[in-house]
Amino acid sequence: MSDVSYPTFFYKEMQPLWLATVAGFLGIVAPDVARDFTLCELGCGAGVNLLIAAACHPTSRFVGVDFNKEHLDTARQAAAAAGIGNVEFVHADFASFGAVCGEQFDFVTCHGVWSWIAAEDQQHLIDIAARCLIPGGLFYLHYMCHPGSTQLAPLQHLLNLCAHHMPGPSTRQAQTGMRLLAQVAAGGAFTEEPAMHRHLANMARRQPADLAHEFLTDHWEPAHSANVHQQVAGSGLTYIGSADVFNNLDPSLSVPGGLQGLIRRTAVPALAETLKDMARNAHQRTDLFQKGARSVSGSIVAASLSSTRFTALPAAPRRGPVTFTTPIGSVEGPASSYTPVLERLATGPASGAELARLPALDGDIGELLQVVQLLMMQQLAHPMLANAPVTDERSLRLGSWLAEHDVPLQLVPACATAIA
Repeated sequence: MSDVSYPTFFYKEMQPLWLATVAGFLGIVAPDVARDFTLCELGCGAGVNLLIAAACHPTSRFVGVDFNKEHLDTARQAAAAAGIGNVEFVHADFASFGAVCGEQFDFVTCHGVWSWIAAEDQQHLIDIAARCLIPGGLFYLHYMCHPGSTQLAPLQHLLNLCAHHMPGPSTRQAQTGMRLLAQVAAGGAFTEEPAMHRHLANMARRQPADLAHEFLTDHWEPAHSANVHQQVAGSGLTYIGSADVFNNLDPSLSVPGGLQGLIRRTAVPALAETLKDMARNAHQRTDLFQKGARSVSGSIVAASLSSTRFTALPAAPRRGPVTFTTPIGSVEGPASSYTPVLERLATGPASGAELARLPALDGDIGELLQVVQLLMMQQLAHPMLANAPVTDERSLRLGSWLAEHDVPLQLVPACATAIA
């Protein structure tokens, strides 16, 4: 919707340190973010994710591409106000940008775009990633998926149809459509589908601008992960796992008990991913692909985890057990594993090797990997930059700009991220 600005959201999973760390946990050699690197975000909106990354990696280069000039004007104003000069914002659609881009990137990211654009634009997006990534580069792709988003289709259709027959700005169209949906539900629709009422309640809590961007497009469509993976693979990129660490956890932690054995016995990757989506009722995915992916290596996992330094984030308790909110319900981490890790991180940063030597873990890298990923998911712990910087003037000025524009984020430069 070009008549209203897209709301500002931050996604920790898009940040280069997070992406490189998670790839290492998957046994993949990723670009080294301790050195200078390049990152391109396709569909960057107002650029908040790029601005935070650029502020935390001042010697690396960042490029944001978006078709909405107002979004980019906001992003450029923020960069100028914060004194961030290592980010460039390009006003272009994907076809135009793909035709002229001659730069190579270590990372290409795209969030909140794929499921809302036409098929030909999706292909342009993939082509840019495939052509512009360096060998070994990572491609992050977010999209709506089945089965969790399936039931939203009739609600989206009605909102979209209303918008085509109502005057006024898209925010007003979205609000009018929501009132109609509320009348439909109150009149007796969806009586045999209680999930629809939950969807409507969630939608009613969202801002009109968010609803307009989410539901009024003519190209709204959830995807089956197997189809997306096949399409991306056709351009030479290999699926390696998820940027959402929960989806990379052992099935014993991330899938309901009755389906764990079935998924473990499924040898076809596309079928296994589909079964996981069904088991979790997944409504969106944040997939990671690599150009020229290497074989998964257990030694890389151990080395990556051992060398990564972790720190506690402000919300972290000092003791366990910790209850984690997950897509399959609440999961309680045993105090025997989590309490020693939380207590150690409460005293200061620690490497994975240090945490593995805790008596409770006794060098069990597999157990530690599950612990730190759940702590990362819950924003209780986070990997740190190899040469963790102190908060500098640029970060402070960006923080001030975010506060002035009612964006409730606090930068954590040592972790190259931000928290709400």
